[in-house]
Amino acid sequence: MAAEGGSDAAASPGAARETAAPPVSGIDVQVFANAGLGLAGQERLGAELTADAAPILMAWQAPRALIAGRVDAHLPRFARAQEELTDAGWPVFVRRSGGSACPISPGTLQIALVRVIDASGGIDSEYRVLAGLLEGLLASLGVAAEIGERADAFCPGRYDMGVGPRKFAGLSQHWRPRGPVRIATTAATLIVEEDSEEMSRIVNLFYERAGGARRCSPAAVMDVRGALPPGTFPDGALMATLRARLLGMG
Repeated sequence: MAAEGGSDAAASPGAARETAAPPVSGIDVQVFANAGLGLAGQERLGAELTADAAPILMAWQAPRALIAGRVDAHLPRFARAQEELTDAGWPVFVRRSGGSACPISPGTLQIALVRVIDASGGIDSEYRVLAGLLEGLLASLGVAAEIGERADAFCPGRYDMGVGPRKFAGLSQHWRPRGPVRIATTAATLIVEEDSEEMSRIVNLFYERAGGARRCSPAAVMDVRGALPPGTFPDGALMATLRARLLGMG
């Protein structure tokens, strides 16, 4: 049975530690000309992974864009909002996984774990696997990520990750059947170095123009840089460090 969801599986702080991250057969970090190409790359991994393949981890970056959920695409004035945001430099793309609108930029890192799931696997356990991997990655920088919903952030869900009341990562998920097994793609947006006020503003503008009721607060969003002591990394070095450490997991 195919299953999909946003960041809405049950969770509690520290739940990610219950499931160890699996070894992966390959890790790729790419930069795409637009977010649509990055999303298509994730889709190809899920479509092409064979039932006996080891997990694959993909990370990517792209220029500014708003990644909307499929429910968002049914808002009454979605086409108008899509056109207006594109004109403002924030093209809108729709992802297959659940969740609501989430902005990305060169200051964010998209991370997707694609793996084969047998009958014993479930949505919640897959969220814990990727959240655990992210916990370890951030801990290597000295950031103790806390898991739990930040209701006032954009794309809120129980697998939000951040520090205190502020979120710097959120997870979404998409499942597809593959014979006797299923393929789960669990994806995260990690805000590494970005202006939380601008990201929140563009999400609120999208829902205002599209006719949606959702709104978010910049006070509920942060970047990973904000969780580190000032001056820990020069400009741009934090993203480069995260990319290198992801590649080192292969």
